[in-house]
Amino acid sequence: MTEHQSELHLSDQVNERSIPTERVQHWLQTGITWLALQEPERLFPALVTGVIDMLPAVTAAVLWLVKGSSLQPVAQAGLTMPPATHDQWLRLRLRSGEGAAGLAWQREALVQQHGEHGYRELQGIASPQAQAVFQAISDLLPRSLTVTAIPLRAGPSFVGVLELIGVPTDSFRLATVDLEMIAGMVAAAIRNAQLYDELRRSHQRLKAFDAVVTSISTAADLPDLVQSVLTVVLELTPAQSGALLLFDPAQERLQISAWSHIDPAALSCFDQVAVDASPCAEIVRYGQPAVRPLLSERGETPLLEAGLMAAAYLPLLAGGTVTGVLALFGDLEFTRAIDKDMLMPICNQVGFAIANVRLYEDSQRERRKFHTVVESIAEGVLLCDRYGRLTLANQAAHDLLPQANLSFETPLATIPELYDLRDLDGHPLTPDELPFTRALRGETFSDYRLMRHLPDQTERFFSFSGAPAVNERGEVEGAVITFRDITATQKVQRAKDEFLAVAAHELRSPLAAVRSYADLLLRREQQREGDPRDLHGLTILTQQVSHMLRLVDNLLDVSRLDAGQFDLQYQQINLVTLVQQVIDQQRPSAGNRELLLEGETTELIITCDPMRIRQVLTNLISNAIKYSPPESVIGVRLRSAILLNSQVPAVLISVSDQGPGIPPEEQERVFQRYYRAPGRQAEGLGLGLYLSREIVQMHGGQIWIESREGQGSTFMVLLPVEQPQRSANDRISELR
Repeated sequence: MTEHQSELHLSDQVNERSIPTERVQHWLQTGITWLALQEPERLFPALVTGVIDMLPAVTAAVLWLVKGSSLQPVAQAGLTMPPATHDQWLRLRLRSGEGAAGLAWQREALVQQHGEHGYRELQGIASPQAQAVFQAISDLLPRSLTVTAIPLRAGPSFVGVLELIGVPTDSFRLATVDLEMIAGMVAAAIRNAQLYDELRRSHQRLKAFDAVVTSISTAADLPDLVQSVLTVVLELTPAQSGALLLFDPAQERLQISAWSHIDPAALSCFDQVAVDASPCAEIVRYGQPAVRPLLSERGETPLLEAGLMAAAYLPLLAGGTVTGVLALFGDLEFTRAIDKDMLMPICNQVGFAIANVRLYEDSQRERRKFHTVVESIAEGVLLCDRYGRLTLANQAAHDLLPQANLSFETPLATIPELYDLRDLDGHPLTPDELPFTRALRGETFSDYRLMRHLPDQTERFFSFSGAPAVNERGEVEGAVITFRDITATQKVQRAKDEFLAVAAHELRSPLAAVRSYADLLLRREQQREGDPRDLHGLTILTQQVSHMLRLVDNLLDVSRLDAGQFDLQYQQINLVTLVQQVIDQQRPSAGNRELLLEGETTELIITCDPMRIRQVLTNLISNAIKYSPPESVIGVRLRSAILLNSQVPAVLISVSDQGPGIPPEEQERVFQRYYRAPGRQAEGLGLGLYLSREIVQMHGGQIWIESREGQGSTFMVLLPVEQPQRSANDRISELR
């Protein structure tokens, strides 16, 4: 403050006098008029004009409002400023303590300045920008002035400062006694307008939000959605034109999806341009809105050439992820008129809508792909949820089960075709044995062969495969079953089995006679000194007849198993002795391969059918010989063990070779009937391991294989030491 200035407070100038009744009535009438003007854009000019009318000594009035951390001018009367000065004045921001208004705000008390050196000097400390504007205003006013800054408070809220400018006279000084009442009326009117404006804006936002939600809900697809949203937004804002840009995260590019009231050529700075090179790169990267003038150096020359001056770029957010950008364009005034607080919730809603539409379209594409794949499968495919309700059935399933109701969410319990099933022997399945039950229990299985009696007394055979549908937490949420009709295959298989059984039965007696005579001729030839070639020929003849007889015996055993007539004759034996006998029997066919027996003791007493266990050992050792290279070692090991599922004392037999090994995908199949490993040239029908498994399981034991390709194989047989008192046919029934 200079020496030409003096500072007076209202408390120093209060003149104890009464206010005339007519003046009070005039003020009250003016205050009522102000309260009726609820729109800020109408009220603020009326306030400054009305104050000048009430206080004749005041030549000009300026209204400053608190916005954030600064005071901003919103209206003035009595100052005729050039347009350039007026624009600079509107952009002024005073901090606390700057200028007369800032000083009143800081002190929350009336401040009055008198001086002879003009308006700028009376403002005191201010920023260079503010000083320049004050100087321009000072040039419009007399040198001798009084500036009065009145704080405006409505209850606990400090709303702004009313600045009054006048020529210092006695009447002006005397009028200050009325300022407290005027300030209260002005503050109340401003606060009332602010509250009304907040309600109006809230209503506009809700209305705009409702309009956008309506356009979103009625949109048929993504192009329709973005065009509808852009149309609604342009109706709600002062923007001249706009565009909606979708962000492609895979390509890192923006794509123009909709535009309005603008030539698409003006949007060339956005379309298919890398995000980092586009004018709204920071909006995509940081998810924050930007309102600014258009700049050539930002690549916005096409927009400037189209007559646009400013832009508002608002991100379309879906949970923090940018799905696009709403670009609105207008003149420089547009940057002050745009309501970001209203638009951002709308943009967030649009962002979620775009993300949801994209997810829906992606899911529809995946659904179509899935449907195409499922429908192209020749086998029937059925899918159910965890509650046993059908959720999917392909066309092949409908064709295989034409009478079944395979509609969506049909309970499986109401579909007889899926529960009225039997095993291949015709025994009805228990609920736990049904394909869907097994899959829902967590089992994975394949080629589960079952049959169904049809109303016309015919039989139909199916092969089922299934697995549980497991979520990311490992919980079973449903099951998938595939099945195919194997009726024709099963009939062929049954006819083949019947033929082989009959053929084996008819061949057994002649072959036995041929082997007897061949053995007799071989012994005679060995007793006399004949031609070595004859001895060699008779030896080969005897071996081949014995081999054929074993094949016939295997076929007969299979037919006995199918007929349930495979009986076991139990007795106690020394397993070590039995194994040694089989090894000795196989030594001639082993050639230069070494057969070794390893055991913990020379005596292991078990109860079994010695003939059938001999058959199992013979199959395993002969297979090891077939697939082992010359001069390799075949190991047979015996040791005590415990039966895995019942903790019953048992004995473990292992037969190891140094052959080529068996791939993992073939290891379970080697025990199937008639299975021959691809590329293997060994003789046989593929029944040896199948019969071995059946015999071991009928003894209550287990058989499995441990093998790696190129590292040989080990067949493991686990047999209980004692046998319960029940027949072998009972065991067959249990196994089935």
